[in-house]
Amino acid sequence: MALLRHTPPARLNFRRGSVKEAFAPHWGAMLALALFLMAGLAVLDDYGVTEDVPYQQRTIRANLGYLASGDLLAFLIALPVEHEKFYGTAFEAPLLLAERAFRVEDSRAIYLSRHLITHLLFLSSGLFAYLLTFRLFGSRLPAVAAMLLFLLHPRLYAHSFFNPKDIPFLAMFMIALFLAHRAFKRDNVSAFVLLGAGVGLLVNLRIMGVVLLAAVPAMRALDFALASGREERKRVLLTTVGFALGSALATYALLPYLWGDPIPRAVEWWATLSAHPWVPQGLFRGTVYISVDFPIEYLPVWFSITSTPFSLLLGAVGAAGVLVAAARAPRKALRSRRLRFALLLVGCFAGPVAAVMLLDPNIYFGWRQMYFLWAPFALLAAFGLQWLVSALGREPLQASTYGAAGAGLAAAVISMALIHPNQQVYFNLFADRVTPEHLRGQYEMAYWSHAIRQVLERHVEHLAQSHGQPSPTPGDWRNGNTPILPEPARERLAGAAPFYLVSGFPRRSWSRSARELQRLEVYGNTLWTIESRDAPRDVYEAVQGREPAIDGAFDVYRIDGALALVMEPCAPAFVERPRLVLRAFPVDADALPPWRKGKASERRNFTLMHARAYFEGKCVASLPLPAYPIADFE
Repeated sequence: MALLRHTPPARLNFRRGSVKEAFAPHWGAMLALALFLMAGLAVLDDYGVTEDVPYQQRTIRANLGYLASGDLLAFLIALPVEHEKFYGTAFEAPLLLAERAFRVEDSRAIYLSRHLITHLLFLSSGLFAYLLTFRLFGSRLPAVAAMLLFLLHPRLYAHSFFNPKDIPFLAMFMIALFLAHRAFKRDNVSAFVLLGAGVGLLVNLRIMGVVLLAAVPAMRALDFALASGREERKRVLLTTVGFALGSALATYALLPYLWGDPIPRAVEWWATLSAHPWVPQGLFRGTVYISVDFPIEYLPVWFSITSTPFSLLLGAVGAAGVLVAAARAPRKALRSRRLRFALLLVGCFAGPVAAVMLLDPNIYFGWRQMYFLWAPFALLAAFGLQWLVSALGREPLQASTYGAAGAGLAAAVISMALIHPNQQVYFNLFADRVTPEHLRGQYEMAYWSHAIRQVLERHVEHLAQSHGQPSPTPGDWRNGNTPILPEPARERLAGAAPFYLVSGFPRRSWSRSARELQRLEVYGNTLWTIESRDAPRDVYEAVQGREPAIDGAFDVYRIDGALALVMEPCAPAFVERPRLVLRAFPVDADALPPWRKGKASERRNFTLMHARAYFEGKCVASLPLPAYPIADFE
């Protein structure tokens, strides 16, 4: 089988000629990267800021302060959310140091520089995808295809500008796979120490780096079992020790909180991040769940409906080809460097998917925390393409296969262009994208605030057209996108009256006095709206009696001194079920989750969008005055 045949790959060799000569055979990859870079620079200013960025910035400043002073108490006080002490410094530290070195102080410049560096890291990992595939097959076409399949994922492309957590982890995962292939090929201590350092950096970015932390020793155990002599077994043991030391030292060096008492704090770190304390809600197939209660198919469905169909097909073909080849000739497969690495890729993809389905960990907001799965899957798609080309044999059929691959990639580019700059809400043909507002009632779409920038910019245009007449301006905690706007826009927004910026989750105004100012839509589905509306207490006092006042997105109740708002997409079902009864009673503050306690929680509750209780998969938003309501169904 083609997967078992070893083709010695050509290599970039700088010793035999100039840099130009070394890269000359790879002009296709260099041209593709140049085009990606130009496109990235052209659209750099089209994306907004996520609400996680301020937390990331606060965490790295606290870590650097801890390094400078050694004051653990001050470090912990600087982090209001306790688990932030376990967030590593591998990506945020270079960003902050670069800001200080170049004296970047303007908020807009800071955010744009962060977008640029994050995107450059993403493109760099695409280059490693090319180099790794080229080493595997010794051919440029499948290598370029692997790079393009990796980079032309619509959701990942948008996230490569504004996502400071999952994109660095995805990029480093691809680089770590490259280092793994290099280490197993060279089979010396230095290569495995470097691989260990890369995996330690990976774990520092996200705890899911344990996928490779476990896979590499498992592969070395297999090498030990297949070793033919004492010297070979000794080399396997030494390289494994080198890998363990490299990963341990890198993890320890990049997480300052471990420095004081490493072993107990490492145990605490693992316990906290493997069961994340924040448990948000999420919309999946029209039902709202808390993040630890999603159905078993949650991850496979999200992966399937948000990836390009052609890449899904190639990845499935590649994985199937690898497994069939291994089943047909297991002994030969275990000694084939290429197929063993392909089996590693299958394990790095299938293992985490199976773990999520069986162990029900705390994941949320689609498959954002599992974006690293795209690294092994894109490489398996390259295996699938190469397997199809080899199986067809004849040159015309092979050319047709590459032509089909090109058409699939072109379709991805067109899809990305049509919904720019909102590729983060890309859905493929397996999801109903045509019916207006259907997607929004089925799946999470606007779970991060970066797209708010677009409605803010439209609002600035409205202010300019109204010649500076008083008009509502963002005033709630989601207003993190104002700092990335140009200075004139910031000044114009600062001079207007305050209002509340509303999530796109409700389709219509939630108060009779509310007035929609701007709306952002993709596929005919609302992402965000800007509305002027009354203060929560005014609405509370305006609601009379216990009978529900159906008002668009919410059914409004006044019950025993508490205002309750039943949110869409629950509302339509509730209208048909008049037996819904809301009850309110005092709740012991100590019984509430930690994130609901304190002044910060109290402030967030008054936004009405985050004070939610859940009962039987239905969502209830509430303003506790003074009680905390729950829902009963009769």
